[in-house]
Amino acid sequence: MADTERLGASGDPARRDAPVLRVRHLTKSYRGRTGLRTANDGLDLEVHPGEIVALLGPNGAGKTTLLRQVAGQLLPTAGTIEIAGLDVVRRPIAAKRFLSVIPQECEPRGDLTVEEEIRGFAALKGTPRSAIPAEADRLLAETGLVEHRRTLIRELSGGLRRRVLLAVALAGPSTRLLLLDEPTTGVDPEARRSVWRLIEGLRARRLGILLTTHYIEEAEYLADRVVVIDGGRFVAQGTVAEIRARLPYGGRLEIRGLDHLTANGRALVADLESRYRVGLKLGNAERLEVPDPFRPEVVAELARLTGEGVQATLAPVSLEDAYLSLVGTGAGFDA
Repeated sequence: MADTERLGASGDPARRDAPVLRVRHLTKSYRGRTGLRTANDGLDLEVHPGEIVALLGPNGAGKTTLLRQVAGQLLPTAGTIEIAGLDVVRRPIAAKRFLSVIPQECEPRGDLTVEEEIRGFAALKGTPRSAIPAEADRLLAETGLVEHRRTLIRELSGGLRRRVLLAVALAGPSTRLLLLDEPTTGVDPEARRSVWRLIEGLRARRLGILLTTHYIEEAEYLADRVVVIDGGRFVAQGTVAEIRARLPYGGRLEIRGLDHLTANGRALVADLESRYRVGLKLGNAERLEVPDPFRPEVVAELARLTGEGVQATLAPVSLEDAYLSLVGTGAGFDA
């Protein structure tokens, strides 16, 4: 798509499939006591309408720095950021009309009711006064908060407060890009899945969503694409299946109870070790890397191990396996 495509007078993108976020050659460097530190190093990224992109990386990898630049809170050292075709540095006010952000530590005001909070943000984000009641009703329904509309926010659970944050982020007529920084940190597993379903449903609104998370399962559940960042650089981008396919093996065979093997069991394990790569050996357990984990002969080997009293499980590679190989932290499992 040509870089000259911009918003028309109506505020609609010139093309409906144009990226809502385009990052090109983005670099952010800081000068500290130990010299120049590069937090983001030549990053390229696009997020399209209706797409959820999950940003994964260890602490200090550059995730938050990237989000803060997209949000206009930090100026890039080099490169460009466009939201709905508008340059965030050159036209920050116009670009931010199309952006909503939920920071990790954000909390809604506890002394307001849910409906008061939503109505207030709807007004702030340009909803005409006459349309605010209908807008609030729509957001309450969309986020599953109707029965809590008159509840004080301080009385809500952590998961429900996260829903309120999503409701106010969606308020107003212009949001095209939603930034979520660790959207389910600090909520219980049941509430986390509830928030996931809510975020997943936003695809229908044709929002572009960029989120950071430390939960691999969250990225697997939500993301159309996963971007892995380490040391300020993108080390992988693609669907979950494409990221998993970067590993040179298709599955793992985990064997436990090595200290208690029979003679036949030891012979079987030794034969497997001679044919498959040992990915991890830890005390009383080890993990073998299997190229094709569901070939009939591999399944038969698993059955023979089980028949010898060996605790063995066979599983395809996961996004976590691929992620850990990419960021170089190694993999482990409880022995």
